[in-house]
Amino acid sequence: MTNSTGAPAVRSPKNLLAICHGFPPYYGGAEHVAFYLAREAAAAGWNVSALTSDIGGRLPASELMEGGVRVLRLRSPKRKWTRHNVLELAAFQWQAIRHMRRWQPLIMPDCTLAHFSVPAGEIARRLKRRAGVPYAVVLHGSDVPGYQSRRFGWIYPLLRPHVRRVWREAQAVIAVSAGLRDLALSVWPDGRIHVIENGVDTQRFHPAEASAPTGPLRLMSTAQLIERKGLHHLLEALALLTPQEQSSLRLDVYGTGPWADFLQERAHRLGLDGIASFRGLVSPEPLAETLRTADVFVLPSLQEGLPLALLEAMASGLAVLATRVGGIPSVIQHGDNGWLVPPGDPSALAEALRILTAQPNLRRRLGMAARRTAEAHAWAAVWRRYEALLRPAGA
Repeated sequence: MTNSTGAPAVRSPKNLLAICHGFPPYYGGAEHVAFYLAREAAAAGWNVSALTSDIGGRLPASELMEGGVRVLRLRSPKRKWTRHNVLELAAFQWQAIRHMRRWQPLIMPDCTLAHFSVPAGEIARRLKRRAGVPYAVVLHGSDVPGYQSRRFGWIYPLLRPHVRRVWREAQAVIAVSAGLRDLALSVWPDGRIHVIENGVDTQRFHPAEASAPTGPLRLMSTAQLIERKGLHHLLEALALLTPQEQSSLRLDVYGTGPWADFLQERAHRLGLDGIASFRGLVSPEPLAETLRTADVFVLPSLQEGLPLALLEAMASGLAVLATRVGGIPSVIQHGDNGWLVPPGDPSALAEALRILTAQPNLRRRLGMAARRTAEAHAWAAVWRRYEALLRPAGA
């Protein structure tokens, strides 16, 4: 490939292109993972550019973000800040491939880090075919056939041959949890998939200064308001508590999504109006401050990879109540640094809430251990594992 002057594009040993259909200020865990990894790569000396989609013309076409990450946003029909539908993902892929055909960079990337098998993985594969740029692809969950069958079941059979091709031609395939790797290997039995768990910003997310607890126990959950996050089971668990037990608890839910109205109506019907509050979206800095005001973080998911929200709560020194799904048991050991219950079980959630409410010393111990676990998942250490897979031979 040549630059606009006709001269060969100049190569540097450390130029990284990150591709993800969403990027901050988009609200999504995997999309923030893409940003944090890009930021750490820049801090480690890489020249980092990110290719992503706009949100209905509301964001700059190009921007220099925190840490020196250069972001290019392609115009997109996307309207919502939290979810992409299949047509929007297809539009981003088409726009990116079209953009790539006329792309003449002064500095060619040495490698591409594609977040999600599609559309980013397919875009990276096309770039490799066009310009010889190797790529790694990160599996976050929904891009692996079989992960969200209720939402994408109709398209997964069509995607299987495409994702296998993306994985087969990649320099490395990385899953964010062992469970996700195992699901991907059921699609690609002869493949090799590395597991690198997500990280957390341990400077932004840190424990509050110790203070004497006052008032009701403050429960908090941050999640997309969708079925697989299991928040309807948490509401049912609260409804199983006695009025006296309920009076000692308050739940704040942060996030938005297609289940927002359903969950609020469900809370009302269960008589939880004075107990459960839905606070909407919150950006990272206020979120970090809000986490420090909570006592227990609850994530009752039915399915997960390794949620960033969970790690952020752990880094904030909170006692965490979560479900045994996806990569969660890889970072939480029941009774050691958190409390685990089966998914889809309101009775188990209710009993866990009773235990955590009654035992402040247990909450403190779990929170302190959770913080130590989070420190081992700092983004700098996570990036070094990615870098070992991405760095060109001899660089």
